[in-house]
Amino acid sequence: MKSGASVEPKHFKSLAFLTADIVSFTNLSSKSSAKQVVALLNRLYSQMDDVIDSFEDIYKLETIGDAYNIVSGLNTQDTLSDKDHVVSIVECAQRFIDIVRSLDMSDQITDHVQIRVGIHVGPAVGGVANMAMPKYSLFGDTVTITGQMEQTSRPMEIHVSGPACDLVKDVFEFEVSESVPVLDMKQRMPAWWLLHKKSRASFVAFGGNAAQ
Repeated sequence: MKSGASVEPKHFKSLAFLTADIVSFTNLSSKSSAKQVVALLNRLYSQMDDVIDSFEDIYKLETIGDAYNIVSGLNTQDTLSDKDHVVSIVECAQRFIDIVRSLDMSDQITDHVQIRVGIHVGPAVGGVANMAMPKYSLFGDTVTITGQMEQTSRPMEIHVSGPACDLVKDVFEFEVSESVPVLDMKQRMPAWWLLHKKSRASFVAFGGNAAQ
């Protein structure tokens, strides 16, 4: 893209997506100064950026408002499994929650903020849709459902779709959530709340690899 070369659209058989946003951000921003809003977002997103930089294949997608979107698996379709991609996204989400819990709010009108997180996995199409302002984007139902998992999440919790949970239920503990209306809102998808990572003993008992 930087060199002016065209970027061919690509179909990805499976990518793991995460969407996070700040709870009641519209209300908070309406009561805050512009300087406070920008300072909060810069502080939060720079720390989240540092987290994703520590993973082999997690990339930030376009940030819209306070919605922070990331994907795992773009460059490791042939070298890492779908499970690996979801594990990375879930671990990243856990670190995002930790960041928010300890975020410096000394220059803000409130002493804390909360985020909601949604995770889903599935196929997507990648490409550059606007050559006037070129940006690599991902499209498809998987992206939409990830946003719907976030919208139905609870503050400071990680809402995981059934397909994503199935891939990593031997690594993490989950609690069942109500099924989520998705896409046209006539379909429903099983969903789960992430609790924590399993202990090494329980992970091995489930058939996992203790070396992971």
